[in-house]
Formats: sequence, structure tokens, C-alpha cells
Amino acid sequence: MLDNTVVLVVIGASISLVTSVVVTALHARQIRRAELRTSTRTSARNLTSAFIAERDGTADDTDFLRESELTVMSMTDRKTRERLSAVVRLLREHDLPEVEQLSGVSAASAKRVLCDHALDVLGAHLRSDRLPEVPAVMRKLLSVEEEALSIHSGEAPKPSAPIEKSPVTPRPRHTGTAKSTGSGGTARKTTKSTKTAAKPTGKSGGRATAEEEDPKKESTFWDD
Repeated sequence: MLDNTVVLVVIGASISLVTSVVVTALHARQIRRAELRTSTRTSARNLTSAFIAERDGTADDTDFLRESELTVMSMTDRKTRERLSAVVRLLREHDLPEVEQLSGVSAASAKRVLCDHALDVLGAHLRSDRLPEVPAVMRKLLSVEEEALSIHSGEAPKPSAPIEKSPVTPRPRHTGTAKSTGSGGTARKTTKSTKTAAKPTGKSGGRATAEEEDPKKESTFWDD
């Protein structure tokens, strides 16, 4: 009886310990998630204010880009972080002459489009909505970014590799078939000429036999 009591006490203590550990871990996880969510929302709000100030031209470019880059790196959502990182990078390079020349977009227009797109992304992130599509101006800037930086740094752009053509295999000429066809045609013509020549021979042979039979009939008549 004593042994059963000790076993029950040990089992109860083990269950209580495991339950306490699990509850503590879950509670700490929830607290950590809440803190991350709060810090992300705070970062999004700070970025929203910074992008609005940058669009209106009331912010210092150097401080804005540095603080924005640090704030974007601390965001937890991967898609939002990558999109905003591209926007901050283009804002750092949009006023280069090479970028303006290759893209055909002025620095003022590019700055306005990039800031508006960043605000749309941050609003969708705060609402937990789907991120908006990349605007056409931003796609154009991204397409010429690497080439413009190469030209700006003094490096010649890499020429595109020539398209290699696959070797053409020469087709054999069908001379034997043509010859065989020609010989076949000649053989057909020869056969037709032979048949044509054979027909008159048969008719002349028939006439000769009839003439040979006629004298026999005449001689028999006079004999009677």
C-alpha cells in the first residue's frame, strides 16, 4: 500500500512539473511573438513617416537612407523586407545620371513613384493584406540598375554572348532514285513500242493465211 502511494506521488509530481514547463514555454513564446509584432508595427509606422517625409522633400537623404535600411533589416516578414530593401536601394541610386539615361525616368519622378510604392507596401503589411504589384517604373529601374552601376564605376558593360548556331547536316542527293525512275520510264516506253509493233505483225499474218487458203479452194472447185 505504501509503495502504491509513493508511486502515485511521484507520478503526480512529474505531471505537475511537465505541465508547468509546457505552460511556461507557451507563455514565453506568446510574449515573444507579441513583442515581435509590436516591434514590427512600430518599425512599419516609423518607415511610413520616413517615406512620407522623403516624398515631400523634408528629410535628410543620408539619414533617411541609413535609418530606413536599418529599420527594414529588423522587419520579420520576408516579402515585405525584400520589397522595401529594393525600394531603399533604388532611392540611393535613382539620381545617378546613368540610371536616368538608361531608364528614361527623371530622378523626381522615380523618387515619387518609389516612395508611393513603399507606402503601399507598408499599408498592406499593417493590414496583413497581399503586397501590391511592382509598378512599371520600378521594374524599369531594376532592369537597368546593374548596367548603370557598371558604367558609373567605370567598368564596360559585358557584351551579350553571341548565339551559337547548330551545325547544319547536308542532306544526301537522291540521284539513284532519279536514275531508277528514268530507267523505269524508258522500260515502259520500250514495252509500249514492242506491243505496238506486235499488233501489225498479227494482222499481216492473218491476211497471209487467208490468201494461202484461197488458192486451195479454187483448185478444188476446178477439179470437180
